[in-house]
Amino acid sequence: MIKISKTLCTTFFLFLILSTFGQQDQEIIAQLIFKKTNQLRQAKGLAPFKKLDSLDQIAQYHSDNMVQKKFYSHTDHEGLSPVERAEKFNIQAWRKIGNRFIGIAENIAQVPWFENVTKCGDTRSNDAIAECLVQGWKSSPPHYKNILGDYVYLGVGIRFNTDLMGFATQNFR
Repeated sequence: MIKISKTLCTTFFLFLILSTFGQQDQEIIAQLIFKKTNQLRQAKGLAPFKKLDSLDQIAQYHSDNMVQKKFYSHTDHEGLSPVERAEKFNIQAWRKIGNRFIGIAENIAQVPWFENVTKCGDTRSNDAIAECLVQGWKSSPPHYKNILGDYVYLGVGIRFNTDLMGFATQNFR
């Protein structure tokens, strides 16, 4: 009888943990961020971004590092900028437009998976947290400038820490 109770308690505890963390599907959230970002561009008459796996990889790498190394900055734990991170992984970091070159641009943001987030409300769904992140970037002139900028490609990454804080990264080229 005691063994059954222990098993039942353990199963219930695992269910609680998985129900809290399992609701966040980081891949779906990244896809929603990509889609919602393109909706902002299209509303301004701009061409949508194209997906680029290599940009997704460095965006996810940066989000993962912000969680694992416990920092929040465009400069990573090794002192590398977005362009330097791309070059480290042999990803094309520059694009020529006319007579000038533009490097990878980056947006980062933090949003908690929580019921009452200022200016966002309940962010405890994949769609709601993606919407909150994109609207936050839209409300910030430098971030919005990247979204509406002269870029062709977009990569997105997101990772949650154990406190359910989402660390999102967008890389533009």
